[in-house]
Amino acid sequence: MRKNKLYAIGLGLVLGLASPCIPSFAETEAQLPELEAPSETEASAETQAPSETEAPSESELPAETEAPPATDAQKESETLSAPQTEGPGQGMSETEGGTISHTGEVPKDYSQIGPGMEMPSGGSSSQSSIQEFTSMTVENPVVQVAEKYSYEQMEADIQDLQKRYGTAHMQVTVIGTSADGRKIYDILVGNPNAGKHILIQGAIHAREYANPLLMMKQIEDILAFYDTGSYHGRAISDLLNQVAIHFVPMANPDGVALSQFGLDALHSQQLKQTVQTAYTSDLAAGRTTQEFSRYLERWKSNARGVDLNHNFDALWTNTSSNWMLPSFSGYKGLTPVSEPESQALVNLMNSNYPWAAVLNYHSMGKVIYWDIEGNKEKEKSQQLAQLMSAATGGYQMLYSGGGGGFKDWVQLKENPVPSITVETGKMDCPMPVSEFESIWVENRTGWAVTAEFVLSY
Repeated sequence: MRKNKLYAIGLGLVLGLASPCIPSFAETEAQLPELEAPSETEASAETQAPSETEAPSESELPAETEAPPATDAQKESETLSAPQTEGPGQGMSETEGGTISHTGEVPKDYSQIGPGMEMPSGGSSSQSSIQEFTSMTVENPVVQVAEKYSYEQMEADIQDLQKRYGTAHMQVTVIGTSADGRKIYDILVGNPNAGKHILIQGAIHAREYANPLLMMKQIEDILAFYDTGSYHGRAISDLLNQVAIHFVPMANPDGVALSQFGLDALHSQQLKQTVQTAYTSDLAAGRTTQEFSRYLERWKSNARGVDLNHNFDALWTNTSSNWMLPSFSGYKGLTPVSEPESQALVNLMNSNYPWAAVLNYHSMGKVIYWDIEGNKEKEKSQQLAQLMSAATGGYQMLYSGGGGGFKDWVQLKENPVPSITVETGKMDCPMPVSEFESIWVENRTGWAVTAEFVLSY
């Protein structure tokens, strides 16, 4: 009993001495600073990339808010992490075929950053930041939509893409020279030593010059989102480490120039005379009733009057065209592969690259040609066509007759390669620029569909 009393007295002394040092729960709660809830105008909501086809209105853009004073460390961090906003199209607010640029500050948590654009402080291109590239847009893109996307603009854009995004993932080679002296470019994107290579070519028909624009924008998509984008959950960097893509955006540069800008676009007087003679013979044969200027706008051939997509050694003697004079369309040439432009494509395909597929862009009709008589890659060509039909929203699959086409030759040659031709757009060529938005939405993923396909076999 006495011992218990002593313990109680001792415990009381200890508590009495310690009590001034231990604030009560009520005192602790009173000392905490009161947190003020942010008002609606001060709240900084996370913003997402604008949709591919709709430019944000002013009311939809995040309002500028007043931030509390920053510490020196915060100021230094913000200076290092501020995204770059300079580049072609700066200050523009418009929808251009699914690539949207808008004025205003880019949110600091903006993760859609590729080579040539500054990474926010603390950010990285780790797997956690990767998202589907189709949900992303290129800010201030190099490649701008134009009514007449010209050879000269393409050349300038190739150089500017290299300046902005570097050359680590983009190699440019000249694979030939046109009849009128223009360079034919092969733009390789991805790992040159990849086990599989794809060729994508366009504008083999002159008046179909919406397709070089499509392909150049595809190239910028890849470069901008190389380290931050994915397709069907696979990082673009991983996809293009295994598959290299060759883009030949303008296989017929002379014809494009002629269709866009008329006879004076040609340098050679001899070629100008060839074109004028073609018009005279086409008029006499009733193959055209158009005025000369409109006749040139509808031009499909190269500057020598040869329809390049009838000039390849694939059922060439049986080709449906029996017109045997230079023309705006349909003349297959005196012999297969007689033209420098078709020779450039044949030489590229005959190089030592491990070709796995060829995608050809033409216009118009929203259809996909995938077969030809004697097709040695029938099954794989059909599979690729089915995948592309789904990706484009239902382009119709058709058999291609005739012969002499580049696709046909690729499928029939000694070492055949799966190949399809995608006909973009639904209006007569040359198509108005208003048609490009739907072309972009439907065909933006064409390169990725093809790359994913070749990894499946």
